[in-house]
Amino acid sequence: MKNFLRYVLGGLLSALTVSFLMWAILGPLWGLVTLCAFFAAVAARDAWQLQELNRWLRRHELGSMPHPTGAWGLVFSQLFRLEKHTAQTQNKLREALERFQQAGIVLPNGVVVIDASDRIQWCNPSAETHFGIDLKQDREQSLTYLVRRPEFVEYLAQTQHDDPLILRRMQGTSLSLSIQMVPYSNNQRLLVSYDITQVEKDERVRQDFVANVSHELRTPITVVGGFIETLLEGETLEPALLRRVLGTMQSQTQRMQNLVEELLSLSRLEGQHTPAPETPVAADLLMRQLVQMAEQLSKGRHEVRGILKTPDIILGADNELLSAFGNLVTNAVRYTPEGGKITLQWELERGEGVFSVQDTGIGIASEHIPRLTERFYRVDLARSRETGGTGLGLAIVKQVLLHHDARLEVSSQPGQGSIFSVRMPVARVIAATHTQSALNL
Repeated sequence: MKNFLRYVLGGLLSALTVSFLMWAILGPLWGLVTLCAFFAAVAARDAWQLQELNRWLRRHELGSMPHPTGAWGLVFSQLFRLEKHTAQTQNKLREALERFQQAGIVLPNGVVVIDASDRIQWCNPSAETHFGIDLKQDREQSLTYLVRRPEFVEYLAQTQHDDPLILRRMQGTSLSLSIQMVPYSNNQRLLVSYDITQVEKDERVRQDFVANVSHELRTPITVVGGFIETLLEGETLEPALLRRVLGTMQSQTQRMQNLVEELLSLSRLEGQHTPAPETPVAADLLMRQLVQMAEQLSKGRHEVRGILKTPDIILGADNELLSAFGNLVTNAVRYTPEGGKITLQWELERGEGVFSVQDTGIGIASEHIPRLTERFYRVDLARSRETGGTGLGLAIVKQVLLHHDARLEVSSQPGQGSIFSVRMPVARVIAATHTQSALNL
């Protein structure tokens, strides 16, 4: 500012000095002419510099700035510094916006930036999936036009958004969203959506689990409690009736004990987060145990056959494998009518070990097969209770196989029997070093 004033005042003083000299030498007229000529030259120069400034501002290029001298040089320098600072600020803002958008793109949660009129300014891919948005086509489109849900429109119109909004069955699917409005700027708002579909599913499973456990325990507890009440009343029972009562109490108590043990086993398996150990388990010894188990459960009511095609080695937890394979054997015996056939087989297919249980039982309709490994899921509730099933056996099988990176395959037809096959991965099978014909166990 001092330089600018010094330059202006210096020029004005010089003009007045020259004009005074011309006044003194040539008279007042020439003094005024000289002063007017000076101001005319200054005005012409300023007009030219203003024109240059206008051209530069139109081009808006820092590198093309004019370089005048004097006061205009000071003005242009100040403008140059201001423009440079503005450009640097814009670059920083642009970089910050790009970082924000890049971070938003990889977020699993949906993010939508809307203006005061609910028009879409930007959104990430997750929001496109959640709300059915195509950012290229729907930018500046009203979000309430794309999501036509009365509760959603009402939520956007509110001034306070302390609680999130839950929207279910989005886009005609099972998708459930939790939506929260977040303050963003004076004329923009940030809408964040969370996919809670799995959370709600897990909550339903938890509620169903609690309800099923309560239901399964209620019946035996009621039966045992009723008999105990009868005995406490001191009524004399015939020895045969007393034996039946005590036998029923024992069977119901055993049923509760089995349920608790399987619940504990399932809980332990679900809590495992590391792969199963690679302990060598001989397939022939495992098959002999399973065939013996089937014969003991059948008590001569079925034709039980075990086939060992190759004496391979399985790498896994022997107790878990025996439990999982044993559950498949138990189900085959349980749901096969008297006189039916049950075949247990171990073989090697393309390096994978395959344990299968084939029966000639009642079979399973195709719509039930995808849900067989759900806890407490039963195809025939009444028959399952008659045979003493808890509804947890195949859930345990599923967890054991997950622990061993194995998978379960089911093939069944109602009235024609079923085949349950466990496929052990190549990494968990050591093929036998010699071949042999199929061995009947």
